[in-house]
Amino acid sequence: MDLTINPGGQLRLGDFLRSHFQDRSWVEFRAAIAFVKFSGVRHIAANLASFAQRGRAEIAVGVDFGGSTAQGLKALIDCVGKSGHVWACHNELNTTFHPKIYMFKASDGVAEIAIGSGNLTEGGLYTNYEAGLVLRLEPASIEQAKMLGAIERVLDEWADPSTGTARLLDVEFLNRLMDEGYVLSESACNKLRFAVSKAAAAKRTGRKDTKCLFSRVPVRRAPGAPPWPTALPTGAPEGPTEVEIPEIGVAVGFLMTLQRTDVGHGQTSAGTSRRSPEIFIPLAARDHWPRFWEYPAQFAADKNKPGKNDRLGVKMWLGTQIIVVNMMTWPDKHDFRLRSEALRSAGRVGDILRMEKTDPALGFEYLVHIVPQGTQEHRHYLSLCVNAVRNSKKLWGYY
Repeated sequence: MDLTINPGGQLRLGDFLRSHFQDRSWVEFRAAIAFVKFSGVRHIAANLASFAQRGRAEIAVGVDFGGSTAQGLKALIDCVGKSGHVWACHNELNTTFHPKIYMFKASDGVAEIAIGSGNLTEGGLYTNYEAGLVLRLEPASIEQAKMLGAIERVLDEWADPSTGTARLLDVEFLNRLMDEGYVLSESACNKLRFAVSKAAAAKRTGRKDTKCLFSRVPVRRAPGAPPWPTALPTGAPEGPTEVEIPEIGVAVGFLMTLQRTDVGHGQTSAGTSRRSPEIFIPLAARDHWPRFWEYPAQFAADKNKPGKNDRLGVKMWLGTQIIVVNMMTWPDKHDFRLRSEALRSAGRVGDILRMEKTDPALGFEYLVHIVPQGTQEHRHYLSLCVNAVRNSKKLWGYY
């Protein structure tokens, strides 16, 4: 018996899942999960896909309250391949599919099962406050065999199409779920969450006493996700492919340590002008994942300088406001630049620039956060800055 504790425990739910998928003694994985999002699936995708090629994978997922997203469900379909099954579970009565059970079983009947509060989201796996109990059940024990049988019976029930509350999920049915509003895209969920957070922040700002009721305490971050989807089985599921899914090779976020060239002002002597406010992105970083920057598709030639290309007026959310950033690249320079006084002024040498792509429907295209040096969050993201720049202390990476 063991415990999974997020976010600060020695064993988090994501650790439990990844280690068990890698352990070849397990031949069967079954789960019943209330909410699934791509943020969580990406942490186990490579391991689950590898497991599904040699073992049985059967997953029942709820589609209530928009808690599961199209990207998360499509990723599960891809991971289990044609040999596994994903079931969409919903009861049209006013009730919610809300379990969180993860079961691994060996060929000799031994099973290890995590039952707790964690959904298959990044928060549920790593960063939320969650707890779960891990049971090891041996078939040689009559009592443990009874408990295992009871768990397997309820997993059978929740994946039984004859009940009318479980439907086998493929891309075609996923599109139907989206068309009829059972499932939202990841971007639509983020838009709703952002609107709620913005409204709550505005309400607090309007109070005379703006002191928060609770403390802001940094928590242990999620580890980097294994490479995905390179480990996925070949052969996409049958059916249409109009589901809004992040393209293969598109990063979610970009990280870079800031240096004096990024946040400094250059000459400050009388009679000299300050250097232009520009963040310097290595060309290798731009070319590693050009779609993150929409390069070169959204760039236009500068009429005043041959070979120079710009993407002007890019809206980003920084702190509490939307800022406008110009992206620029030259044939005679060895970097790619983001021009913005707000960006330059936000950070200090050694801080980390963190950028995430968002849905432009939110009113901005990138969410930007400056991660201060010396914080736990900085230590986490620094571990993901795995690429060095020659003759510089600058580091960068994607996630």
